[in-house]
Amino acid sequence: MLIFSESKAMASSKGKTKRPAGRRKGSGRRRGGVLGNRAVRRAIVGGWAVVVAVAVGFLLMRAMDERMPSIQPIAARDPAPVAPVRPSSPTDAVDSAPRVTARPVERPADIAAVPPPPPVAAEEQAYDSRPAWQRFAMAPPAQLGKKPVIAIVIDDVGVTKRELDSLLALDAGVTFSIMGYADNMADFARKARAGGHELLVHVPMQPEGNADPGPKALTLGLSPAEIRARLRWQLDRHDGFVGINNHMGSRFSADAAGMAVVMAELKARGLLFLDSRTAAGSVGEEKAKEAGLPTASRDVFLDNEIGANAIEAQLVLAERRARDKGTAIAIGHPHEATIEALARFIPQAQARGIVFVPVSTVIARRSGLDLPTAAAAGAAAGTTAGPGKRSELPPRPRG
Repeated sequence: MLIFSESKAMASSKGKTKRPAGRRKGSGRRRGGVLGNRAVRRAIVGGWAVVVAVAVGFLLMRAMDERMPSIQPIAARDPAPVAPVRPSSPTDAVDSAPRVTARPVERPADIAAVPPPPPVAAEEQAYDSRPAWQRFAMAPPAQLGKKPVIAIVIDDVGVTKRELDSLLALDAGVTFSIMGYADNMADFARKARAGGHELLVHVPMQPEGNADPGPKALTLGLSPAEIRARLRWQLDRHDGFVGINNHMGSRFSADAAGMAVVMAELKARGLLFLDSRTAAGSVGEEKAKEAGLPTASRDVFLDNEIGANAIEAQLVLAERRARDKGTAIAIGHPHEATIEALARFIPQAQARGIVFVPVSTVIARRSGLDLPTAAAAGAAAGTTAGPGKRSELPPRPRG
């Protein structure tokens, strides 16, 4: 109202007041001061309009906030229940929508519904602390009692491959001694163990004379470290065996110091020792006993003379020894004549009451140890255990 009154007064006074002489037009100040300026009036009006607009906008936003429901985190507003409940009405279904869309891993009820993990595989179960010779031993026939038993050991297995299938066809009581340096014998070993055959490693040792026992043979003059290294090389190439016997070795097996190194390594691995006794002066069984190993010596060689009649005569000798002493160990080789003689003789001897058993059974009986049982011989299914390590290391020792 002030602005309007002042403007009217100014308009009514126009033409009545004369400018002083000599004063230029527009050099004086209008009545009303700053508010008389049109630009100033427009600025003031515009400022009030902005203030009013901001105030109205603020009031509208506040009204909208009061009408909208507050948004809370799903976990805080609607914690997951212990068990999911079916909604009883459409409204409940809408209210439970956040629970449906929640990630399953965040809901205890859904986690409880997940099936339990599968059982731990047999090889991952509790570590079997028994010595390797017991873990890999094949169980003898049930109700063995005091029956006379014979262990047949076939040496030099794997030097040639042509006889392998014929060997697998022999009675399960026949033990196979795989040549330490033989290649690619894992498949044969698996099949042999699946068929109930026990395994040894046939370790080359220095003989009398100039015969070559083969790669990495144990010979006189080697340091203890080199003897261990060569023996480990032989053993680590194979798996699932109960012990070793010597290939040749009539000279090295008579060396007490060298054989003591061998027995210490076998002891660390939990293995047994069969002395092939290629010479009367062998100290193998003696040193094995000193080291606390299960051990025994060969009684009969089957095929020093290769021929059907000669081999059968030696088999009869083994049977006689078993009847006299309760046990006999006979060693042969994978000659065709030997395999054929065994195929004929074993059923006949069984009919006469002779039992053919794995070599560990005879060694255990002679050493006064418990015989392997079906439970101990879990290897009957052909399973083997991890890498060839010494028993003081974390991995399981293998044969």
